[in-house]
Amino acid sequence: MIKRIFYFVIISALLVSCGSTGQKEVSSKTEGSEKGAKVEFASLIANPENYVGKNIIVEGKVVHVCTETGKKLFIVGENPDVRLYVAAGENISKFPMELLGSMVSIEGVITKVGGTVLAVNEQAVKETGAMTGTGEEMKKENCETETALAAQQSLSNIRMQYKSHTVK
Repeated sequence: MIKRIFYFVIISALLVSCGSTGQKEVSSKTEGSEKGAKVEFASLIANPENYVGKNIIVEGKVVHVCTETGKKLFIVGENPDVRLYVAAGENISKFPMELLGSMVSIEGVITKVGGTVLAVNEQAVKETGAMTGTGEEMKKENCETETALAAQQSLSNIRMQYKSHTVK
C-alpha cells in the first residue's frame, strides 16, 4: 500500500513538472504592484515623452549586457540602430550574460535623464569620434554601446528602470 502511494506521488510530480510553458520569468515584484501596459518598441521610439514615469512592458532583442557590472543592458526593436538602456537598479543583482542575443519582454518604469549624465555621454561620443587607435583602446575608454546610445537621435536620454523580464 505504501509503495502504491509512493509511486502515485512520484508520477503526479512528474506530470506537474512537465506542464511548464517553457518561458522563463525573472521577477522581483512585490505584491500589489500593477502590471505594466504593453508598448510597441516603434511607439516608444516615436513618442518617448508619452511614457516617462509610466510602468510599461516592451519587447526587444538584447544586444549588450554590461560585462563590468552586469547592471545594464540594451535592447533594440526592428531598427538595430536605436537602443533602449535598461538599468537593473536594486531589483536585480545583475543581468545574466545568457540574455545576450535573446528576445525578451522587459517590464519597467521609463525615466528621462539629462544634465550631467547626458552631457557625459555626448562628450564621450565627441572624444571617441576624435580618437585614433585600435578598437581595443576605444573599448577601455568607453562602452561602445553607450557611445552608440548617446549618438542616436531617439531614446538617447530615456532609460528604463528594470522590474522584471521574460525570455521569449
